[in-house]
Amino acid sequence: MLWHIVTFRFRGDVAAAERDALAAEVRGLPGAIPELALLRVAPAIDDPDVLGVITGFADEAALAVYRDHPEHLPVVARANDLCVSIQRLDMVSDDPHDALPRT
Repeated sequence: MLWHIVTFRFRGDVAAAERDALAAEVRGLPGAIPELALLRVAPAIDDPDVLGVITGFADEAALAVYRDHPEHLPVVARANDLCVSIQRLDMVSDDPHDALPRT
């Protein structure tokens, strides 16, 4: 299983409604992108300015499809507009991609 982990640090002037809207857009991606095997979205426990996203993919090819998918690209653009920083981490584990719940 390939894990794509992202943290979004919002600008201080970004309203809660805009933060929630971005999270909702991310949550809508599994229905549009079949390669997205798992998705979790939640704010950081200790920092309200940070939103965390964990996505799971079968392999690097599936991640590549996701990165360039026309449903994903507008979400990336919106995040870039709302955030002062975006951190990404890709890692591989031994978890079988079909053993995990999709959403």
